[in-house]
Amino acid sequence: MGFSGDGEVAMEILRRFVKPLVPPLLTAQIRHYTESIRHYSEANQERLKRAQFENLRGIVSEKVAAIRSLTPEQCLDADYLENDFVPLLGLNDEALNDYPKELRSHYGSGLHLWQYPNQLAKFLVWMSGNVREIRCYMEIGCRWGGMFILLSEWLRKHSVCMQTAIAVDIISPTPLIDEYFKLLYDKKPNANPDDERKIEPVYIPEFSTSEEVKRVVERLKPDFVFIDGDHSLRGALSDHMLVRDFARVIVHHDVHSDSCRDTTMLWNVLRQLEHHEFACCQFVDQYKSVGKNINGFGVMYRRAFALGAN
Repeated sequence: MGFSGDGEVAMEILRRFVKPLVPPLLTAQIRHYTESIRHYSEANQERLKRAQFENLRGIVSEKVAAIRSLTPEQCLDADYLENDFVPLLGLNDEALNDYPKELRSHYGSGLHLWQYPNQLAKFLVWMSGNVREIRCYMEIGCRWGGMFILLSEWLRKHSVCMQTAIAVDIISPTPLIDEYFKLLYDKKPNANPDDERKIEPVYIPEFSTSEEVKRVVERLKPDFVFIDGDHSLRGALSDHMLVRDFARVIVHHDVHSDSCRDTTMLWNVLRQLEHHEFACCQFVDQYKSVGKNINGFGVMYRRAFALGAN
C-alpha cells in the first residue's frame, strides 16, 4: 500500500474493510487505538533519533568552525557550496525516496540538513548579499536543528547587526541545538574576534500559535524568518501572518513540492497578494534522478529596504 507507519496501515484497513461492518462507537474506539499506535511509533522514532544525535554532539563545533572559516569568495560560489560544502555539513536520512541517490554517502551525517544542496547553495549565495542589516533571526519548525545552526551562523557571518536567534518547535531542544547554544555561550580565551560576536539564543518548545511565541515575536520583532513548521495551508499562513508586520525577509520552505501541496499553493498565492509590499525570488532547482518536485525556498523581502535579488 505504500504507507510509512503501522498507524497508517491500520487506518487504511479500517477505512476500506472494517468501518462499514461496525457501529460508530466501536469505529471511534478503533480510531483512537490506531492513533495511539501512530503516536507511540512517532515518539519511539524520536527517542531513537535523539540517541543517535547524542553521539554527534562533537560535530557541532566542527561544522560551525567550517562555516566561520569560509572566505567571502566561497560564500558566493554556488557550485562550491552545492557540490562540496553543503554535503560535507551532513544531510538528513529520512524520506530518502525524495532525495537523490547520488548524494547517498552524505545522508545520516553531520548536521542532518533536510535540504537539496542545489537549492540551498543558491539561497545561501542570495543571503550573502542581502542580510547585512538583519538583527534577529527566527526559525519556525527547527526540528533537529541543523538548518537553524547553518542559517544562524550565515547571518552572523554576513550581518553587522545580528543579535538574536530564535528557534521554535514543539519538541524539546535536540542534542545538536543544545550543543550549539553551549557554543554560543562559551567564551574562549584568545579567540578570534569574529568568533566572539555574541548571539543570544532563544528556544521555545511550543506551537507557533502559542501565546509564548506571540509574546516573543512582539518583544524581539524578528526581521528574518524561516517558516518550516505546520505545512497545512492554515498553519503556514498563520506563521506568515505572525511575523509579517516585523520581518524584512520571510522565507517559506517547500514552495515547489509535490509532497507539500498546501505550502506550494500558499507560496503562489502570497506572491500575488503581497506583491505591493514584498518582492520575491525562489530557489527550486530539482534533481532529475528523483523524478518529482521536492522542497524549494520562496524568499519574500520587503521592498522598503531595497534588498537586491536575482
